[in-house]
Order: sequence, then structure tokens, then C-alpha cells
Amino acid sequence: MHTSTTAQASVPWEWEFDWHLTNRCDFFCEYCHPQIRYVLNRGRLDEPAPELVVQRFDELDRVCLVHMSGGEPFLFPAFVELCEGLTSRHFISINTNLASDDVAAFAARVPAERVTKIVAAIHQSERQMRGLSLGAYARNYAALRHGGFDVTALYVLYPPLLAGLADDLDRLRSLGVDHIRAKVFKGVYQGVRYPEGYTADQKMIVLANSGEYAFNRPYLDGMLSFRGQACTAGVTSFKVTVTGDVRRCASVPSGYGNLYDGTFRPRQGNEPCPAKRVLVLSQCLSYLVDPPVHPELGVEPNDLSSSHEGHSRKALS
Repeated sequence: MHTSTTAQASVPWEWEFDWHLTNRCDFFCEYCHPQIRYVLNRGRLDEPAPELVVQRFDELDRVCLVHMSGGEPFLFPAFVELCEGLTSRHFISINTNLASDDVAAFAARVPAERVTKIVAAIHQSERQMRGLSLGAYARNYAALRHGGFDVTALYVLYPPLLAGLADDLDRLRSLGVDHIRAKVFKGVYQGVRYPEGYTADQKMIVLANSGEYAFNRPYLDGMLSFRGQACTAGVTSFKVTVTGDVRRCASVPSGYGNLYDGTFRPRQGNEPCPAKRVLVLSQCLSYLVDPPVHPELGVEPNDLSSSHEGHSRKALS
């Protein structure tokens, strides 16, 4: 057993996979990662059958935690069936916009005790443009909460959204959305790179509205590189691309075969991180052999509960 980005102390899985399982998405958020945003309308990949994916994870002969993002995971063909199959032996977490009509079926058919976290991105400007109400979001959120799932609302602190942030959060709370985290935007807006580009006043807004999300302060303090430090990524944690290729992590493209065709093989020993700039801070702090301690976190990062960032790529994590 080892510690994890989504659970406290020892956990019942041995390997973690951060799986970008589909490019399909029903949103087109302005702050979505460009490599994802501009691929969405170029035709669909033929995603593997759920049975094949479950078989490949089972063949690893390890209990796994599979983080699923995209795109929108609920648009993966037969997504509920995929989750049912994976949770028979493994654990999952999901980053979703919670706009799918299949949420109720998921809540009824997938065991909550095998789902470590659901991070439900709000994307309010996109909802308004598409005529999707926060009430519908809140109903899906409530269905998951009543089903025993650990679900948290996510608000991406994209600079143009900061002015309406307080009203949006008040509205969500009035609808019963009781666990809300807000996280820094990572990317470029009007020629300025973020999170470094937040003004002093904007940083105050970010920190005042972080909720349970503990990593905004480290991001704002510039904790963005761990180059040269030994890391377990590629040994016990992996990134899986939309085509099934297995990489070391979101920041380092070193390859270890393909999960879908059965050629995936992990690296055998820890190696130093070569990345000049990391993409997912919570993962780095969990996977580093000797992670630094930030005073805002208060404890060793590996011991943080529910620290996975919920990076649906829309959040540029």
C-alpha cells in the first residue's frame, strides 16, 4: 500500500492511472486546454470497448485507482458500464461537468465505496450560453451526494469570471451544493501567463474562495517545478492518453507502451523529474519520493485527503 493524491495515508490500491479517456465534450469552454479544445470538432476517435479496458486493467494483476477525465467522461460510449466493470476490482475517480442524463444511472449502478472522488466542474459561462441551468447541475450533484459519493463542485478561476464569482457561489449554495472548491486558472489569457499573472487583488479573491482546495497558495507562490527530484511516476503512477499510450505523467511524455493493445510495461526504478514546469501540482507532491512541504498545506503533501486536482483539462490542470 502507498499514499495517494485522492486518499489519506495507506490505500488499498498499488498503481494509479490518470486516464484521458475521450475527446468528446458537450462544452467548448474558452479556457479549455488548446490541444483538447481544438480537437473536439475534428471527428471522433474510436474509443475501445469498455470490456477491453476492464480486461486490460485486470490483466495488470494490481489493484488500481483510475482517474478518468477528458473531454467529458460521461460521453465515453457505455460509460456507466465501463465504471461498473472497473469497480468490480479497482477504484475510480471522475472529473465531469455533470451535465449528462446518465448521472442518475451511474449513482444507482456504481458502488460509491469504489469511487474515491467526483470533481464536478461548473463552467457557468458555458452553461449560460447553452441554456443549462444551475438547478439541473444541483440535481445531479444531489443525486450523487444522496448515493454516498464524495462529490465536490469545482469553479475554475479564469480571470474574466472573477467578477461574477461571488454571485455564482451564492446561487450554488442556495441550491444545496455544499462542497465547493475554486482553483487557479493555468494557461494564457490576453498574453499573460497564469497563475503567475494574477494581480494582488485577484490573488485575494482566489485565496478567499479556495474552499477545501489546498493548492492555490502553493501555485501562487510559484511551486511549479521539481526538476531533478526523484519521482515514482512511471513506476506506480501513470498517464494514459486518449489513444491508450502510457506516459510517465501529464508533464513528461516518456512512453511505456500502450494499455489498450497490452504492451504497457512500467519502469522499474524511480528517476528524477525532467520537467521545467509541472501541470498537476497535487500529483507531483504525492508522487515525489521526498516532497517539499508548503506551510499552507500544514502536513506532508502525501498525507493530504482528497488532494487530486480534478483536472478535466477544461481546468488546464
